[in-house]
Amino acid sequence: MKIEKMVLLVGVLSGGIVASQAQNAVPTSSATAIGMDDARIVLLGQIDTGNPKSPRLGYPGTGIVVRFKGSSLALFLSCDSEKSALTVVVDHGAPTLQLLQKGEQKIVLASTLNAGRHTVEVYKRTETWQGIVTLRSVELPVDGALLPAAVLPARKLMFIGDSVTCGAGVDNNPTCTESLTHPITDAYHSYGMELGRRLDAQTHLVCYGGRGLDRDYRGLSIVDNVLNAPQFLDLSIASDEVGIRSSWDFRRWTPDGIVISLGTNDFNLQETKPLNEGIWVGDFARFLQTVRSEYPQAAIQVTEGAIVTDPLLRRYIQEAVAYVHDPRIQWVQAEHYPGNGCNPHPDALQHLRMADDLEPMLRRALGW
Repeated sequence: MKIEKMVLLVGVLSGGIVASQAQNAVPTSSATAIGMDDARIVLLGQIDTGNPKSPRLGYPGTGIVVRFKGSSLALFLSCDSEKSALTVVVDHGAPTLQLLQKGEQKIVLASTLNAGRHTVEVYKRTETWQGIVTLRSVELPVDGALLPAAVLPARKLMFIGDSVTCGAGVDNNPTCTESLTHPITDAYHSYGMELGRRLDAQTHLVCYGGRGLDRDYRGLSIVDNVLNAPQFLDLSIASDEVGIRSSWDFRRWTPDGIVISLGTNDFNLQETKPLNEGIWVGDFARFLQTVRSEYPQAAIQVTEGAIVTDPLLRRYIQEAVAYVHDPRIQWVQAEHYPGNGCNPHPDALQHLRMADDLEPMLRRALGW
């Protein structure tokens, strides 16, 4: 994605990202706090804005863009877990990792800058189930000032999927061990957000790890009070807990292109609890029709994803696409990217290859 037509400089691997820790703090008297409902702060992604003064970030890749004059910028927020993290990009430079604590905190997004004009982008790195982030305000030095809102690209892309679409495993280590100080999920370097930057497009990731079309990796569905893609499509906070979730009005943002990558988790129990072909294909066709009804002009690419490249899954998806009989909905065969051996999720380099695979298809379908 470009901001003000300037190309973001993105590292190929996220392993070199510098991590910084949040601080518990309150606004200082020598700084100016600006509310999140200020129109000069641009919101990114499928965000819950039910309370405009305290927008909530659930989906990975959601965030903000702030343009300002001044030597520093801070962000006040609260988080409901110890497992959330952000990616911060200052003046189109290399992305940095910002770890979050549970509770209220102050995040220093940029410091020791010159007194000129600057742009800071903040993206939620982690998934909804790893924590929800509530934004409170941004803070500038007393001699600083917000500048007019950043102009986002006119092009828009949406990616609907599971953990791979969310960027799970992108920053995996050789032993696949979990660490709170270095989350392996990295939405910024996911194939979807990479394509957004390449194609100069705003990018929405509408994804949830472990979920599928009809059932999750455990075989659970809406009858078990477990959300899958048809249920979380129009949510801004996707949660199995009704009190936490928040709806999204699809009329607020209209994508030009949509990539749907589902089926991996539906097929997780295929050997012991095989899917009913007729039911699953019919449900997938209805889901495609729902997406089409919400976004009548979008070019829609449908793929089985990078983990389970099962010929049977491919056939089911192709049958659903054929049933809908829409020339602007196309099936795209996925290549298999096996992760690093101990984790089947594609890593950072494999996400780049996935973007390579999809880029010509999207350019052709969209005329870009």
